[in-house]
Amino acid sequence: MAGIIINHNKCVMCLTCVSICPFSALENNNNQIEVNSNCKLCKACIGVCPTEAISIEQIELHESDNSFYKGIVVYVEHEEGNIQNITYELINKARELAAKVNHKVYCVFIGNNIIDKASALLEYGVDEVYVYQDKEYADFRVDNYSLAFEDALETIKPTVVLFGATTVGRSLAPTLATRFKTG
Repeated sequence: MAGIIINHNKCVMCLTCVSICPFSALENNNNQIEVNSNCKLCKACIGVCPTEAISIEQIELHESDNSFYKGIVVYVEHEEGNIQNITYELINKARELAAKVNHKVYCVFIGNNIIDKASALLEYGVDEVYVYQDKEYADFRVDNYSLAFEDALETIKPTVVLFGATTVGRSLAPTLATRFKTG
């Protein structure tokens, strides 16, 4: 993997690189140029730097031990506690995948007054259901739901998370993917 490197000893703070960057990836932060997450490695900044303070370097990625990540999580899509069919479809797919790799299937159920409906999920072959029930979860808000879901993911440490391609799923999934720096 590659990354833009700024040599602060060479940089004269002309800010040419900041103005030329098409992605606003370079910022003046306390009189130092810093590269933010917008960087697409287009290298436009390298060619305009008069002091050659900007370079691109290879960053070595180290393999990490992923053996403690196990399980498949399904987000429980519901409307006022009534579990939607997409959830059952995803549970079936999760069970199929889990059988191939010998993992458990988990569900994350977030809402208000839902605890009595969570047990129904166990009848569909789910190993465990994580329920986050509170008045503040009565209506979907991506910030509240993502905090609850984040807690579940940190506890479960799954290899796969499944969301329905619904309005809620399409809002919640990318928020969590960003937080966990994953796809």
